[in-house]
Amino acid sequence: MSWTLPPFDAAQPIQWNALLLFGSLLLTGLIGGHIVSKNSWIPRITGYLLVGFILGEGGLQWLSGDVLKLAHTFSDIALALVVYQLGRYVDVGWLRHEKWLAATVLSGALLCFGLVWSTLEWVGVARPLAMVAGVLAIATAPAVVMVVVRDLKAEGHVTRRLAAMTALNNLVALLAACILLPLVATESATSIETMISSTLYSLFGSLLLAYVTYRLMMPLARLLGRERSRQFVLVIAIITLTIGAAHALKLPVLLTMLAFAILSKNLDIQYDLMELEFGVANELFIVMLFVTIGASIQLSDLRMVALPVAVLIGARTLALACSIFAFARPAKLKWRQAGLLTLGTLPMAEAGLGLSQIFSIYPHMAASIAPLLAGTLIVLELIGPIATQFALIKSGEAGHEP
Repeated sequence: MSWTLPPFDAAQPIQWNALLLFGSLLLTGLIGGHIVSKNSWIPRITGYLLVGFILGEGGLQWLSGDVLKLAHTFSDIALALVVYQLGRYVDVGWLRHEKWLAATVLSGALLCFGLVWSTLEWVGVARPLAMVAGVLAIATAPAVVMVVVRDLKAEGHVTRRLAAMTALNNLVALLAACILLPLVATESATSIETMISSTLYSLFGSLLLAYVTYRLMMPLARLLGRERSRQFVLVIAIITLTIGAAHALKLPVLLTMLAFAILSKNLDIQYDLMELEFGVANELFIVMLFVTIGASIQLSDLRMVALPVAVLIGARTLALACSIFAFARPAKLKWRQAGLLTLGTLPMAEAGLGLSQIFSIYPHMAASIAPLLAGTLIVLELIGPIATQFALIKSGEAGHEP
């Protein structure tokens, strides 16, 4: 019997595939995170971002085009896992006793929207874009907050309020975007009837899909029993199915997953579903998520919109600080805790990624807002994780300092 080696043409470039991409990003991201984490004040996700930036569109451009689109599939799963864990911080029973938290979130959302809108328009940004930027400014980055909280094993008054605020302000931002976009995207060729119907479809479709998914999961959770490994597989399977269904139905994944998590936390009165720690599986996708975000950063965008980006970040920080300090005393927060909570809410990145799915309905608006959004993400992705880690360490709630 004779055998021959498979044909190999050294002149042809290596074709990227899912496994090659997954392994390469994990390896490079892991090395970057390890190097950066040598400094106790810089979280390892900053290392993942820097590796992604070096490999991506703003650096060597090895991770761009179709390869970057493939990487986004993994980052979608990572973001959904993070949002699911974050949404389960929203306990309606606890919120009834923490009524000032809801007041803080709502006042912060209104102030962010109004202040960012007015200041951007004052420096020359067109009104529709300034209004959309005001909505984007409401939300805090869920992945950054959850990863830093988990790495530090943080637990306490500031940590719990930061997690709950992040879940709620993301929900408010996504709902506000669904309502606002049809009103400001009037320059597109899309009719008003189509825009309103698209908005209602995105809003109620996401909530309905979340409820249907919850109703599907709970009988299975009761059937499998309170056995951790089985429930782990069940939740991963349901989350993956929900992402696929949201994409197939063209619904916002982030809004669907957040609503699903909040429903599963508050409607499960018999506690059939266990609180799960995703551990190693979560870690794999977190590396993918932040390397992919880093690869999407392009410095040229920042040079184009430096002034509006600075105005947006300044107005957003001021608005969040005003709302947190205004209700600090009724919420039994010390002034120092209020300052650290403000610092912890600084990251804004993945909210933009989630809302970008809504923008696919309004491509003209997405193209116009992209430079301002990208510029803001560049700044906040680099300094936001450091600010959140600094805030939780200084609050004294970190169980483990890296």
